[in-house]
Amino acid sequence: RRLAKSMDGSGQSVGISSDGRAYTWGRTNKLGQLGRRSGEKPSKKPHPAQFVDPDDPSRTVDNVKVVRAFAGGNEEAGHTAVLDSTGSLWLAGTDRWQQLGLCNAALGTIGYTWDGLWKEAFHRNTFVPKLLSDVCCDATIRDIAIGGDHTLVLSANKRDVIAFGKGGDGQLGLAGFKPWVSAPVRSKELSSRKGDIAAVCAINHCSLTLGNDGQVLSEAGKCSKRMSKRYAAALQYCQKRAERDGLVLDGGEKYQ
Repeated sequence: RRLAKSMDGSGQSVGISSDGRAYTWGRTNKLGQLGRRSGEKPSKKPHPAQFVDPDDPSRTVDNVKVVRAFAGGNEEAGHTAVLDSTGSLWLAGTDRWQQLGLCNAALGTIGYTWDGLWKEAFHRNTFVPKLLSDVCCDATIRDIAIGGDHTLVLSANKRDVIAFGKGGDGQLGLAGFKPWVSAPVRSKELSSRKGDIAAVCAINHCSLTLGNDGQVLSEAGKCSKRMSKRYAAALQYCQKRAERDGLVLDGGEKYQ
């Protein structure tokens, strides 16, 4: 029914069936980016993703109905996010730089080391919705973008962007502050005080916001190569995804 794929080198894809099941496949699953146990099924063939029971991490649940999926990463890493029918956010894959935003040391979000810092199944993120609620009184997520080692989440208010993960190139948009690693925080550069933000894009170490017309509103990070063929293709893919999801204008049709 729907497809999300990484455009930055990590090579994973997510397909959503008509009944809301998520199927993943890709070049490799060595860092859990497919959201399923590495040794159970071949990575290059579609198989159902796995979701950790929030009440019992030793178990998985099979009642998660996925409505949207997002994938990204680079040649050395990769992570994946999905939104379910209740609006909950789930993430899997590399967490070395806190790009899963789980904000729990017991789950490994401490940065700087590869030891145990990836999740081979999707974990529900409860911290980001709480932060959105604290920032703008609405925990609803409008859009998500997955970069090389960072993640962007756009609030339904179309003004506030939450960023987390690796930030050494300024991709988190923290107004000159470039943390090596960061838990979820409101991005000062990417958030808007005036105009609406329709969608967000992340291309390796570059972060972008799109207006209602699908054009770039703001950027943060290492975006100097944005007009290269690789970056142009990734941006075009993000813009097409935003159109498909009804987030930006498409041929005169109304946006949400």
